[in-house]
Amino acid sequence: MAPALHVIAGPGPGQLATMAHPSGEPWTAGELGALARAGVQVLVCAAEPPADSAGIELISFPDAADPVRREEATEVVALAARLAQEVRAGRFVVTESTSGPGRSTLLAVMTLVLLGIRPGEALRRTGGRTSTEVPRDWLHDFVATHG
Repeated sequence: MAPALHVIAGPGPGQLATMAHPSGEPWTAGELGALARAGVQVLVCAAEPPADSAGIELISFPDAADPVRREEATEVVALAARLAQEVRAGRFVVTESTSGPGRSTLLAVMTLVLLGIRPGEALRRTGGRTSTEVPRDWLHDFVATHG
C-alpha cells in the first residue's frame, strides 16, 4: 500500500503532491506500484528506492538533520525549477520526506512559486504537512531572488 499523497492545487496541467515515507525504510515494489497506478510519474525521494521503480522516474533528494542549508541552495533551486517544468509538461510529481525538517514542503513551495503562485498562497496550499516550520527566512530569500 502506498503512503497517502497530499495533492496540491496548482496551475496544471500536471499535478504536484507531497507525501511522507518512514525514515530508514526502503521503498518496496508494492509501494512504488501503487504510486504508479495512482498516476505518479516523478518521485523525489529521500529513501533508497529498489531497482524496479514501476516506471516512475526517481530523483534523489536526501533528507538531512537540518532544513536546507544555504550551501545547498543552488541545487535545490535547480531541482524546484526542474519540477516546475515537469508539472508544466503535464506530469504528476511527488516530493517525499522521511521526517519533519520541512524539506519536502520547502521544495513543493518553491516549485509552486516558480509556477507563478504567490509564496503565502503556495505555503497555504501545501497544508503544513511537516512537523516543523518551513524555514521561512530561506523561503523569503528565494522569493526575493526568483519570485
